[in-house]
Amino acid sequence: MQQWFNASLQRKISGLLVVLLSFLFVVIIYSIYKLKLIDAEMHEVAEIDVPLTEMVSELEMMQLKQHLLIEQFRLKGEQAKVALKPEQAFAAQRDGLKLILAKAERVLNKSLLQHQVRFAAAEHQQILASIEQFHQQSDSFEQQLKLALQQGHTSEQQWRQFEDEAASLDQSIVAILRHMEKLTLEASRYTDKHENEFMLVNTGLGFCAFVIGLYLTFYILQIFRLRIGRIQAEIKNVQHSIEQGEPITSPVFHQPEHQDELTELEHDLKMMVQRLSQEISNRQEIEQQLLVLATRDKLTGAFNRHKWDEQLRMELSLAERGSVFSIALLDVDFFKKVNDQFGHHTGDKVLQSLTDHISRRLRKTDSLFRLGGEEFVILLPQQKAEAACQLAEMLRQYIASLDEPELPAFTISFGVTEYHAQDDEDSILKRADQALYQAKAMGRNRVQLG
Repeated sequence: MQQWFNASLQRKISGLLVVLLSFLFVVIIYSIYKLKLIDAEMHEVAEIDVPLTEMVSELEMMQLKQHLLIEQFRLKGEQAKVALKPEQAFAAQRDGLKLILAKAERVLNKSLLQHQVRFAAAEHQQILASIEQFHQQSDSFEQQLKLALQQGHTSEQQWRQFEDEAASLDQSIVAILRHMEKLTLEASRYTDKHENEFMLVNTGLGFCAFVIGLYLTFYILQIFRLRIGRIQAEIKNVQHSIEQGEPITSPVFHQPEHQDELTELEHDLKMMVQRLSQEISNRQEIEQQLLVLATRDKLTGAFNRHKWDEQLRMELSLAERGSVFSIALLDVDFFKKVNDQFGHHTGDKVLQSLTDHISRRLRKTDSLFRLGGEEFVILLPQQKAEAACQLAEMLRQYIASLDEPELPAFTISFGVTEYHAQDDEDSILKRADQALYQAKAMGRNRVQLG
């Protein structure tokens, strides 16, 4: 059963459809079988039981008339007004009775020979035997009665014997009648029973087919609603992340409850979303790396000359609309001696240490740029020259007081200037460079305002 639940969706639906169609096939076959059976039984009722029932009524009437004629034999002398003689009337009644029994016998023989009797065939044979026995008894009785009437004198004892034999014949007729009535009633009950069984079984099978069909429909709808809902959620998650520009959340993989086509589709979609998330993350990481490479100095990590030009143009544009900013140009004093005495590797470490210490002491809005070699510039938005000089002096003193065992002592000089009206990229940087040149000319390790 567990294997069936874990089977593919196509196999599960096919299996349920096969069961449903099997139930419908059973209903159809059973209905055909029962309808044929009921049709045969109704045919038997129409061809055998109904005629026998009619014959039973005629026999009962004949039997009653025969009783009356037996009494007429006793009063033969007093029956002058009767159109027929009693023996003639009796013979006519007996002939009528025999005719009806012969008709019943023909009906039963024909039905038995044509295998139309489906219910209690042995009892039908017994009725035929009883009719044959009655004919023999009746013929014997008629001969004895005819002989007695021809002699013209019948004793009381002989009449009693005739009455006993007549009573015996009556009992035989009654037995045949009761037997025929019983068979017709049983056949009717049997047919009714089959009809009821047919209705009950068909109703049961139809209900089972309905339940299976309902379950199949509900099962399919439930599966599609849940599975497709999850798939749509994954798609909406990707769509929302793309629209908002956010990283795509990597899907969580669970052990699947079922192994079917929708589960495979959901798993494939999650794999695709996961790969897409990884690709986007990798792309963002690469873009970030490219951005760093494009805007950062590879050695020191400070912003490069390209980023300086971009930021300076933006600050100049803001300054033209009333904003203010300052720049502080600096370089390392006697940096060539450091390279010559300690090597370029140590010189690179000096530049890296300088960048690290200065960056830690700047505001978040301030930016440090390496213009080339040992030359750096600090961009100070919303800062006037006085505040910029104070910051430069603080940095100069801090660098001069550094004592790092792995590095030689070094100092820095600053040229500071503030934005002036009509300044451009070259003019403001040139003014700061002139101030730096003055600081070096005045002995280095100092801050000069330009």
